[in-house]
Amino acid sequence: MIDMTENDFGVIVRPTAGTEDDESYGTMEVSVFSNLMPDVSDDTHARYMFLAYKMASLLQFCNENPEFDQMLEDYTHSLIEEEGLGTSDTSEDTSHRVTSREGNVITLNFGTKCGGNG
Repeated sequence: MIDMTENDFGVIVRPTAGTEDDESYGTMEVSVFSNLMPDVSDDTHARYMFLAYKMASLLQFCNENPEFDQMLEDYTHSLIEEEGLGTSDTSEDTSHRVTSREGNVITLNFGTKCGGNG
């Protein structure tokens, strides 16, 4: 379980059908949520909400654009490998990016200018 704060946004992917043997993901529901965020303007809240919608829409976009889907899949595999998340090995070179692990939730820091704060 992830510890939620009042400033969190999220994208939830909930499988509704499919089998483990199926190469596709089956049918799923995608939801976007935001918590209260009492200390930000409506405009700031709307910008973060739009970002969450963009993330959620990526699933449908990939489904409709197989070449982009393959590029994103390759990119994702390279990030997973770079971060050591696909194996039990966490190398010294990439472990600084994994800021926490709690259950099946891994928090990463990609060193962006905004630091994840806008």
